Amino acid sequence: MAAKQKAKAVTMAKGTLARGFEPNWSTHPGEHLQEYLALKGWSQAEFARLSGLTPKLISEIINGKNPVTPETAIIFERVLGLKAYIWTGWQASWDQFQARRAAQKKAAQRKDWLRQHDYKTLQKLGILPNTKDWGELVDAFLSFLGIGTPEALEARLKGLAIQYRQSSKHRSEPGNILAWHMLGEHAVRSLDLPPYNKVKFEAAVREIRSLTLLPASEFQPRMRQLCHEAGAALVFIEPLKATALFGAARWLAPDRPLIQMSLRMKTNDHFWWTFFHEAGHILLHEGRNFADDESAKGEGAEAEADAFAEELLYGRKRLAHILEEQPRSEQRVREIAKELGLHPGIVAGMLQHYRVIPFSHLNKLKARLDFPKNSAASND
Repeated sequence: MAAKQKAKAVTMAKGTLARGFEPNWSTHPGEHLQEYLALKGWSQAEFARLSGLTPKLISEIINGKNPVTPETAIIFERVLGLKAYIWTGWQASWDQFQARRAAQKKAAQRKDWLRQHDYKTLQKLGILPNTKDWGELVDAFLSFLGIGTPEALEARLKGLAIQYRQSSKHRSEPGNILAWHMLGEHAVRSLDLPPYNKVKFEAAVREIRSLTLLPASEFQPRMRQLCHEAGAALVFIEPLKATALFGAARWLAPDRPLIQMSLRMKTNDHFWWTFFHEAGHILLHEGRNFADDESAKGEGAEAEADAFAEELLYGRKRLAHILEEQPRSEQRVREIAKELGLHPGIVAGMLQHYRVIPFSHLNKLKARLDFPKNSAASND
């Protein structure tokens, strides 16, 4: 082979190995051998004589019926000058390609399992490939979830050690729950966060309370900045189908807390309650993981997070007085909200929660929050 062609082959091979490049195609090393012999002007028989190998073996390698073993690669290096690791690298790439093809063919048989999950949303987010090949889709979904087979889903969820508080009114699909959590981890990878500082985070949470009067375009970047500076990740991940979670508080590492919010309900009362509840988990239950549906009943750690959110938003004593008063008019709700320094929609939502007013009453006081589409993918 000419010097330039040889150098190009070596460079490409080294780059492939260094990057871990895995294309959806591969070439058997026998094809490369055939090209080398053509460039040299050698016949298979002549090369076999120079290599000390049988013509049959050379023919089978060229036709992809026999592999290039490490021993054979060393002989090829001696005769052709191309390093043995390049030959074995091509062989390994070919073997891996064939194994993946076989695995995807087997995975395609699980398309009914994949159909149970919101894979189309994951495609829109760029998490799964935009293909109709069921084998490729199942393979990519399993990789995203971090499991080898669908049967390992339950073990993966248990491995996250998340305590779930979910509504009895809604059924969540376990695979979609796991995918939602993985979207959160995916978003955090792009964040360059400092080590977690509990004192800074508590101060940040208290400052964030003052943002409830602002529109989303103003409070969203500021609250994320405050959390970021304290070493806590805050990500907004739109809900997947067949999930009933509002938010989650997790520890990805001892110094990396994550608050993940689904934006399932688009009104500000739900949004702010979810955030302060999850922040309570981070501050009160270090190292423990929780996921919550706001309409579900809580006890133990969940009740503690509820109490934290109530104290921060209203003050427990002031809340008791408000509930005793039983305010029902729009004017009075606005007066209480002004007194507390909160958006009136938050007070209206609280009164609905405690059944002081029906859920159909005073909804006009709430602000609707619309976040950019595909916020899970960018979180910019």
